[in-house]
Amino acid sequence: MLKTIARLVACALLLAGLAACDNQDTNKPEVPKPETKPVVTQPITPAPTPPPETKPAPGLHVSLQKGKITFELPAGFSDQTQLSGIINDDKSIIQLFLDSKARQRTVASEVIPPAGMKLNTSDAMLKELTQSMITELADRYQNIKKTKEENFTVDEQKFHRLDTEQTVNGQKVVSTIVLTVFNKRVVTLQMLSPAKTPQVHQALVQRIIDTLVVK
Repeated sequence: MLKTIARLVACALLLAGLAACDNQDTNKPEVPKPETKPVVTQPITPAPTPPPETKPAPGLHVSLQKGKITFELPAGFSDQTQLSGIINDDKSIIQLFLDSKARQRTVASEVIPPAGMKLNTSDAMLKELTQSMITELADRYQNIKKTKEENFTVDEQKFHRLDTEQTVNGQKVVSTIVLTVFNKRVVTLQMLSPAKTPQVHQALVQRIIDTLVVK
């Protein structure tokens, strides 16, 4: 039965193949108007002000399990679920998000296991589920190399993370899979980015983990 659930999740993750995009950013920065000169007899040296805190631009809010699990994607991502032709059913719910400029994709899936299959959030179960998915993905993902594997906890909910490098459709990509068992379902997030932009990929993963909330 474990192979069955892994196969269902792997089918969802296969939607995350990278697509080339030639969109260019045509937005030009607005030139600020010159400030008017103050009328003073003596120059006044303004008091130094601390630099403003750098905050990330507002991103895309994503909700799973009817709002019980939420996270935020960086600015630039859009929901492509309906345009992708994904058909959700009573066995799985899949959401697809794309940043065409950065050529990044994030797939969120919720898969209901077969009747009678018991799942838990033990380290062994989460690792076995993740490894089973990698095995199922091996037909499409060539030269898979693990680069990082760890467990982490958010709001007392345990997650398993696996980072890999591989080739998908002839392209070298980096991937991060984050998996948990929640409400008797296997919840999986997969992020893919071109291998030549590892820093951008890690920024995406960190944004998701930093904004991840489990209620």
